[in-house]
Amino acid sequence: MTTFVCIHGAFQGSWVWRETARALFTLGHEVLAPTLSGCGHLAHGMGPGLGLGAYIRDVTQFFSLEDLQDVILVGHSYSGLICTGAMAEVRPRLAGTVYVDALLPQPGHSFAGMAGEPFRAMLSARVRDGWLVEPWEAPMFGVAGDARAQWFLSRLFSFPLAAFTDATATGEPAFPEKRHYLRCAANPNPMLAANAARAEGLGFTMHAIDTGHCPQITAPVELARTLAGIAAGMGAAG
Repeated sequence: MTTFVCIHGAFQGSWVWRETARALFTLGHEVLAPTLSGCGHLAHGMGPGLGLGAYIRDVTQFFSLEDLQDVILVGHSYSGLICTGAMAEVRPRLAGTVYVDALLPQPGHSFAGMAGEPFRAMLSARVRDGWLVEPWEAPMFGVAGDARAQWFLSRLFSFPLAAFTDATATGEPAFPEKRHYLRCAANPNPMLAANAARAEGLGFTMHAIDTGHCPQITAPVELARTLAGIAAGMGAAG
């Protein structure tokens, strides 16, 4: 049995992993999916003090308090920045890591800085109260037209602007030896295509599934089977 620790992306919560977790359970694995501060069922705690640093602390404290060892850390989308930021502390506890259509930081740059001007213009248009960002539309998540799209969209909450503007650490991250990148091949986003190329250059083992950006919604069973196959290749047990 492998234990997966799955970190959700921006605007979401642990609920996004529900179907993938169920599928992994039927394959004999365990999934732990913490909800980040101010997100999901913790949305009532959203505040202007939250940002990338707070989310990194969420993950490192979760690993510590749960006494996790020999687990596979899975980051999706925005949470690639969180997982990478937490790596210095949690790496000794990992059997490996999987980035699912996720961001790899460019040292010292923010999400907005890496994404370019078109994204920054969209981000600015969705800011309210000076510090909150309203969720993207369905096409940005890759769920448009999916039977569960409305279910997904109805559960999103605003996310702090600081999460997109906080700079990442300036040093190159120390990824674990067993590191994998899963590209969602039906996602045309050029930034994520560039991230996948960067991952390959950094020695990640590459995988792909033919789905949009949120496979937990559009292809949860295929995602689970791919993660289980990666774990089998790692020889991971947690």
